[in-house]
Amino acid sequence: MAVPVADESNDPVTLHRVIQSMIGEGLRSHYRPPKKLSHELFVLLLQLKEEERKGKSANKSPRKTRDAARALSAAG
Repeated sequence: MAVPVADESNDPVTLHRVIQSMIGEGLRSHYRPPKKLSHELFVLLLQLKEEERKGKSANKSPRKTRDAARALSAAG
């Protein structure tokens, strides 16, 4: 990972990116992403894409969005 230039080192955006990179590297060293999606995740992804395609995602209630996000995180 590249170290930021001295004049950028105290910039909050630069520090945030450095921290994100370090967290990402740490997670990648411990966890491997799955090569295939589970059937449940695949179906949820298809449903979300279909809703986006139909333009329903702009009209969805926040509860449905929250429920879909919970289902994705619980399945993973």
